[in-house]
Amino acid sequence: MSYFEALQRKDRVAIRAMLVDDGSFIGPLQSFTEADAFMNAADIFMQLTKKVDIKKVLADGNDVCILWDYTTIVPSIPVIPVAAWLTIEADKIKYFHLHFNPAAIVAAKERGEIAKALAGAKHE
Repeated sequence: MSYFEALQRKDRVAIRAMLVDDGSFIGPLQSFTEADAFMNAADIFMQLTKKVDIKKVLADGNDVCILWDYTTIVPSIPVIPVAAWLTIEADKIKYFHLHFNPAAIVAAKERGEIAKALAGAKHE
């Protein structure tokens, strides 16, 4: 749960500290084996975060599945239901697999709405 609290705060340093250096970080558009590369790609996702609403947490040993709703700062992007499958080893995330439909985010990016929202957020 700490990961999602840090995501809500947009706390990049805290999130990075929760990840092993070399693991599996898989999303619907890109995948990474190095935490730093994952963090660089996840920056926009983090910056776009308005609200993280956790619906359900399921655990089985070191595996955790979190079902949550992701709300962005971009008005045209509806709330996106997300499933995250994490494997924890030595108190760090070694496997992180995000499942969601990225179509609304891709469309908003193509329309320039993400860049506009990010620019507006920097001025707040």
